Amino acid sequence: MKHSQKTILLLFALICISRSHYDGAKCSHDKHQAENPPQFLDVNEDFSSLDEGRTLQTTTYPQIRIYANYDYLANTSDATYTSYVRDDLAPAVISYFQSALKVKYPVIGNLKISATTLCSMTTPSILRTTGVPADFAVLFNSRYEETNVVASSMYCYLASGTRRPLISTTNFNQYMFKEANGDVIIHEKNTYLLLHEMTHTFGFSSSLYNYFIDANGNTLTGHVSTTTINNSTHIVVNIPALTDKLRAFHGCSTLPGAIMEDDGGSGTDGSHFEKKIYLYETMASGSATGKRTSQFSLALLEGSGWYAVNYSYAEPYFYGQGEGCNFIYGQCSTTQASFLEFCIGSTSNRGCSSQGHSGGVCYNDSQVDGCEYQYPENNYHCENPDAVNYARLPSAEVFGRGLGSKCFTGTLSTKSSASSTSFCFKYNCVGSGLTTQLQVILGKTTATCKKEGPLTISGYYGSINCPDPLTFCNTIGVKYCPRNCMGRGTCVNNTCQCKSGFTGVDCALRAGTTPIAA
Repeated sequence: MKHSQKTILLLFALICISRSHYDGAKCSHDKHQAENPPQFLDVNEDFSSLDEGRTLQTTTYPQIRIYANYDYLANTSDATYTSYVRDDLAPAVISYFQSALKVKYPVIGNLKISATTLCSMTTPSILRTTGVPADFAVLFNSRYEETNVVASSMYCYLASGTRRPLISTTNFNQYMFKEANGDVIIHEKNTYLLLHEMTHTFGFSSSLYNYFIDANGNTLTGHVSTTTINNSTHIVVNIPALTDKLRAFHGCSTLPGAIMEDDGGSGTDGSHFEKKIYLYETMASGSATGKRTSQFSLALLEGSGWYAVNYSYAEPYFYGQGEGCNFIYGQCSTTQASFLEFCIGSTSNRGCSSQGHSGGVCYNDSQVDGCEYQYPENNYHCENPDAVNYARLPSAEVFGRGLGSKCFTGTLSTKSSASSTSFCFKYNCVGSGLTTQLQVILGKTTATCKKEGPLTISGYYGSINCPDPLTFCNTIGVKYCPRNCMGRGTCVNNTCQCKSGFTGVDCALRAGTTPIAA
């Protein structure tokens, strides 16, 4: 097999999240580099798929086996913190990856290493003695550091044959990363954090792109380049599994590949999707609520040549869908929002996030290239039960995890004329195609949106702003099983039926967990 011998520095992939329930971090990202070049581990990899010509028959590949070690979580004296990561958070995320990923060249026998140190820690004894029946190992660690870095991840060894990552570590900063304490919304946010971190170590890292291989096991060449957008240079990753999907999604046939982030520091640029274009994708930087693991993150891992992926584990994603090339290359106006995904800060009224999960205010950060978007705020989040305290129509609105409300805007009031604000109402989509109608439920009253525009409702002053029913019902209003039930249940009629021992709308919680916000 042919492989690049280029020496690269190890990457810690960092992500910032909020210390509150919902509002995401408006913080910087940094990069930590190891002093040594990456190390390679001689393992016996199964290349029979090449010999037997089964390259395209992904169903014959085995599911990836992941070994998790929690010895170094004991660095914290907080037993509940250790228990939360070990028993609640990490197992759900590992179950997701073991269900979503198959490994093309699995390890034959046990994954074993003779080195006395691993990822700057003493090697766990089981890895030095018997080894573990796994294709990938992750060592979880923790620290307490008064910075805005919540977690860092690093791959420690690559396979000497395929260059696939074999061993990694994820290090939580207890100062910023908090256990959920039964709050399912915090737990979901932590879930996306760990999904993000582990995706980096599986291959979504600028330090790994040059090790990607083709269907014949040869090192890919020419798939990493740069492009200039509005005077900024971006890394572009062009692999068919990903590029084809992006071109179809955006409606931009000339898109050169996945445009990567150019801002935020060396721990962010190149190793994340460009935030302006992929604001709510799990692998964009930052952590505004409403993130989703889309087909694009999985496609990049598939394009590495190391994995076959199950796209049923991708979540519905529509931010920037069908907006054309100008959504990617254009500049945002300071006087008029160029696309529905953006807003103008001069408008002080509360609006809805483009994901439809929360009310928010128009906001701009340095990574969105001068564009502004409705930043979801915890006080107006439709899945935050405490948001009822900030509702204009508390008896008609619905707040809570999994209760099915979405954000709508309007001037509705029961007393007198009022300014525009956001509301959280339940809804139903009825009909199909051009006959699709949107029923918005306000307590005991149902308003029917037949077209886009303001709609007055009997018993209320003002109006509700009806979205286009067909568009809403095929994007924001789509019902689905979050992350395909994390591999812990079966999706039936867009509802997770969890296996014994698990619960929650996504089966991410252990049965017996008492959710605060369910």
